[in-house]
Amino acid sequence: MGKLLHYPPEVFNKRFDIVSPLSGQVTHLDDLEDPLLKHGFHGPGAAVTSSANTVFAPFNGKVLGVQPLDYAIEIKSSVGLKCKIKYGFDTLHLHGAQFSCSLKKGDSFSANTPLFTLNSAWLKQQGVANICIMTVLNAQALLGVMATNKKYVEASEDALLTLFA
Repeated sequence: MGKLLHYPPEVFNKRFDIVSPLSGQVTHLDDLEDPLLKHGFHGPGAAVTSSANTVFAPFNGKVLGVQPLDYAIEIKSSVGLKCKIKYGFDTLHLHGAQFSCSLKKGDSFSANTPLFTLNSAWLKQQGVANICIMTVLNAQALLGVMATNKKYVEASEDALLTLFA
């Protein structure tokens, strides 16, 4: 049914690890104050608190859309997985300031390619949380998604999410 799991399912056909888009401390979505994320309305996923200024591609894929006012990018892997990577909460009032994405809808990218850059120190001064949220948009096709049990992840190295099919 595509839900957030706390333990791996007993029976599954395939397992996929999705690496973290940046280095930092892992926060589970149910620990966030945002009710839409907390209750899975944007899909299952996890968040990383970080002062990093670059968000990297967790896999090979294509850009589905870039929302600079919302500090977010939607991407699709070469096998069809769709994810949204969003930085911070309540960023619309910043009008995309200090956010840069050279990719546009339809562009292809490789794993570890910078998806976008931002000025985390400036955002923190503006009251924006230094947190990056990655959610799986088409998780209904999966048995479930499990966030890592690690407290800290390295960008492009450590799995942030494990998907079960």
